[in-house]
Amino acid sequence: MRLAYSRFGEGNASNVVILHGLLGSKRNWFGIGKSLSDLGFHVWLIDLRNHGESEWSDKHTYFDLAEDVKKLLEEQGIVNSSLIGHSMGGKAAMVLDKLYQGFISKLVVVDIAPVTYAPNFENYLKTLSSLDLGRFNTRSEIDTKLSEYFEEVSFRSFLMQNLKMDEKKSFYWRVNLTSLIRNSVAISEFPVINGVSNTEALFLYGELSEYGVMEHKDTIKEGFPLSKFAPVAKAGHWVHVEKPIKFLEIVTKFLKSD
Repeated sequence: MRLAYSRFGEGNASNVVILHGLLGSKRNWFGIGKSLSDLGFHVWLIDLRNHGESEWSDKHTYFDLAEDVKKLLEEQGIVNSSLIGHSMGGKAAMVLDKLYQGFISKLVVVDIAPVTYAPNFENYLKTLSSLDLGRFNTRSEIDTKLSEYFEEVSFRSFLMQNLKMDEKKSFYWRVNLTSLIRNSVAISEFPVINGVSNTEALFLYGELSEYGVMEHKDTIKEGFPLSKFAPVAKAGHWVHVEKPIKFLEIVTKFLKSD
């Protein structure tokens, strides 16, 4: 599985690896990645399978995602890196950490808990998949159609970051919607993995998020006993987009702490 990645910062600095969420990509994290590199880190932004510029697959479990990332880091000679994962990427990061104790040095999980959530996202995956993109001539036409389903402009903008145009001027989605829909149950779940994490972990979450990280504090502490919690006021699920300065402040302090 070939994963696409981008890098920011000097090669001799401490490595920080960032994993995006469902329907996201490494491009969503360029601003944060550049800022972290300015603060002295060597940042790796990865497109997970079925997303961005990475290869597609019929399989999309957290074991698959974790193995993909581990293989890429090994190929690049990245050891003792810090790993940041948002939402789906956070679950993949937690699975990698639990499967391979000691492989990463620090773990930052952004607005997700190691539990099963209702697969509400399946509805918007199916909505995107149902659109006949051949009927549209402009991005604004597609945005207008999506507004019938999604009122929030920022959310539509996020979804449409996956919209691309080929050399024939035809629109297509650069995300494997078929595979993601087929694997929606696996994406909503968190796999059972025996043992506990020995990694220092930070669970950073938006206080307005529907993912309710603190509701699962006992479960988090059971699996990740060295975990700390960091709420971000007036932020929802996309903490790093809504409150980037606060996000960077919290994450940098954690990554640089002994």
